[in-house]
Amino acid sequence: MARRGTHALTGLACAALALWLAGRHPLAPALASALCLLWLAVASRWPRLWLIVVPAGMPCLSLAPWTGWIAADETDLLVLAALAAGHVRLAMRSTPSLDDAGWRWRDALWLALGLSLLAGLWLAWTDLQRLPPHASGPYTSFENSLRVGKSLGYALLAVPLLRDALQRSTVWSQRWLACGLVAGLAAFALGVLWERGALPGLLNFASDYRTAGLFWEMHVGGAAIDGYLALAVPFAVWAVVSARRPLAWAAAAVLALVLAYVCLTTFARGVYGAVAGGLAVVGLLLHRQPRRALADAGPPWRRRANAVLRVLLVTQVLLMALASSFLFDRLGDTKEDFGSRLSHWMRGVSVLQTPTAWLAGVGLGRLPEHYADIDRAGEFPGAAVALADTARPGGHFLRLYGPPTRPQLAGRYALTQQVTLLPGARYRVGLDVRMAQPTRLRILVCERHLLYEGDCQVRHLTLRGASGAWQHVEMDLAGPPLAAGAAWAPRRVSLELAVTRPGGAVDLDNLSLTAGARPVALRNPGFEQGLAQWFPVVDSYFLPWHIDNLYLEWLIERGLLALLVFAVLVAAALWRVSFGVARGQPLAPYLAAALSGVCALGLVSSVMDMPRVAFLFLLLLFFALHLPQMPAEPGSGAHV
Repeated sequence: MARRGTHALTGLACAALALWLAGRHPLAPALASALCLLWLAVASRWPRLWLIVVPAGMPCLSLAPWTGWIAADETDLLVLAALAAGHVRLAMRSTPSLDDAGWRWRDALWLALGLSLLAGLWLAWTDLQRLPPHASGPYTSFENSLRVGKSLGYALLAVPLLRDALQRSTVWSQRWLACGLVAGLAAFALGVLWERGALPGLLNFASDYRTAGLFWEMHVGGAAIDGYLALAVPFAVWAVVSARRPLAWAAAAVLALVLAYVCLTTFARGVYGAVAGGLAVVGLLLHRQPRRALADAGPPWRRRANAVLRVLLVTQVLLMALASSFLFDRLGDTKEDFGSRLSHWMRGVSVLQTPTAWLAGVGLGRLPEHYADIDRAGEFPGAAVALADTARPGGHFLRLYGPPTRPQLAGRYALTQQVTLLPGARYRVGLDVRMAQPTRLRILVCERHLLYEGDCQVRHLTLRGASGAWQHVEMDLAGPPLAAGAAWAPRRVSLELAVTRPGGAVDLDNLSLTAGARPVALRNPGFEQGLAQWFPVVDSYFLPWHIDNLYLEWLIERGLLALLVFAVLVAAALWRVSFGVARGQPLAPYLAAALSGVCALGLVSSVMDMPRVAFLFLLLLFFALHLPQMPAEPGSGAHV
């Protein structure tokens, strides 16, 4: 009875949080609330549908550049509603599930992870009281602690739902999860084709443009796309292997070819190694399974088609490698980059100053601020803060900072908002401005996808006086006319504001934008809603935000004890699906490949600071830990 009450409270809390977030959506709170309620109803009616919908939505369901949300996004609504429906359903069940009857070793590890999560949040809160935050927005506030910690919280809350799904139908739960990951890969691949078609060009392999996809978390760098590819590409192999009809096989083969293109155009050496290693794991483990699981099993057309696909993939890799001078430049820089990465790791570990910090970490989400505090080499390149001023109409304004001291970082931090593109028009900006000391402001309207710009119209405003009085300024931007791009790949355009002198700060309010004679609507131009619908972007400098190592980020922010628990869980899951009791399950080779790929990538990249990827990784990790032994006979039932 107590367990049912816990499920009921958990479900109601998740539903309340989802609706609260939806009601605060910066663009369409009514629509977000309605869609959240609809998904809650659908997930309640079909309780295991979430295994498809949630993985499918993870790589594409985020509107951060338009909403300005950083600590949360639309995927939070998706996951919370699914958790709410699942836990309420478990609470309404008249009999307990089979797995609830007994204490298992996994439960002790879930408890340890849950306690480490709570301890990390508590340490972050106390650290914030001790160390006043930099003026750098959500990444040095408690919002960042919640942003980093929510993935583990969601995954732990999903454990009872995974147990229930696997107990009811082990085989179908695996198929649903794999289908969800393949659907997510398809949506992600379409997003990448749009991205590259809009800016560098689909066949432009010589430029230094690196594919980012729809992972807006990378606005301050990071390896979100790297982690997602390492995690999800093995399931593209599952789609090819499991296809039983020519049309389904052809669709899976096209997806595999597009994903090879995506992997290559990231120009990320970690992606190359992690994906190649994951595919090798899939091949090895498939050959240890019964013949029916092999990709070459089936009618003659299938064997011939698989052979053709292999040839096409190898040919594609060779042609793209020969066409890209940038790829060889990236590979040639490996030794030098490793030296700088090693120095970065040592600086990051140096924030652990006490035995308590080594054991429990400095607190979830606290690495950026501690790293920036070491010395000026790791300082933030800028910041944006919305402040109150009762003397101003609307009562708020924006304070935009440059880097504290380093001239080479000036202008690398920009606050952006998505605006309407009017091809061929000259843009004009109006704003109220105030400064306490002479500084320089850069204003741009640019074709942009996340970290990469196309053509821009720009104007630099030099502010020499320091009277502290507000003044109104209007000016035309100079530069080439902006193009709309292809109909199937329209370009995004953003207004961008940046301080280009170190130590400078400028106050801004009441922004306006026109294109030719036509006004262009700006959202929240007076910052009455804080920084809602404004999105920060950093150019080519990401040191304070990422330690670039999965294991060091566990150690620094969560501590040695949490790292040991994580290592035990990963080792147990990999053993279970590679050599243990679950090795015969249909999805076992792909789960092993996904987990090992992320663990390999984690040697050179952070993962846990990218919430969507971290949640998928933990979800697959926990799924593998609960995957039961394969029944002796296919017809003997799905329950184990």
